[in-house]
Amino acid sequence: MSKLLREELEYIIHCDEQWKVIWPISKSHAHLKWVRETICHYSTRSMVYNPVSKKYGIQLKNPKKHDSSTWWRWDMWVAWHNCYVKEGDKYRYLDFEENLQKEAEEEIGIHVNMFEKLEKFANECKSMKSWSVWYIFDKFLYDTWFNKERVWLWFIATCENDLEFTDNEVIDFNRFSSNELLEFMNWDNKICDPLKLVYEKAEKFRKEKLDC
Repeated sequence: MSKLLREELEYIIHCDEQWKVIWPISKSHAHLKWVRETICHYSTRSMVYNPVSKKYGIQLKNPKKHDSSTWWRWDMWVAWHNCYVKEGDKYRYLDFEENLQKEAEEEIGIHVNMFEKLEKFANECKSMKSWSVWYIFDKFLYDTWFNKERVWLWFIATCENDLEFTDNEVIDFNRFSSNELLEFMNWDNKICDPLKLVYEKAEKFRKEKLDC
């Protein structure tokens, strides 16, 4: 496979609707009109929440780093397609855990610790003071007129305030309480399409499973 892939292109994971990996596909091709809404691919998404301040974080995308569906739009702090990386003369794709860790470090400069059991994650969210934890709480097919993605959805809890936007993908960020964020999304139409859906899922999970 490595001989068929071009080093100057970024590749993401083409999959079917049952999560089966089919083949690498270049991100530029996957985002073409008439392709984006028909070719399914992996995607990692999350909502970042501070259990001390009780606020969610969102970011404004850099128009020079994104396509027209996301530039000058507000989006969740940590989200991206699962990509392929080259190791030696071979390529492999990043699984969802690896991809989220990579994007959390690149987009907002934090290291996150994964919890596999909900009870332990919920207890950590109640008492945390200075670090960041994550938990996967949903998997779903995001199928719209514009996009088709197999999504793993994470809840990231962090008390870190000194964030570093290291890869020039973000030009501004903001923090909102639950009600403030809902009001902002209803008032400002310059948001990425999945943001409201992901927020609703995260807020339902927080209220039902987390006491924070």
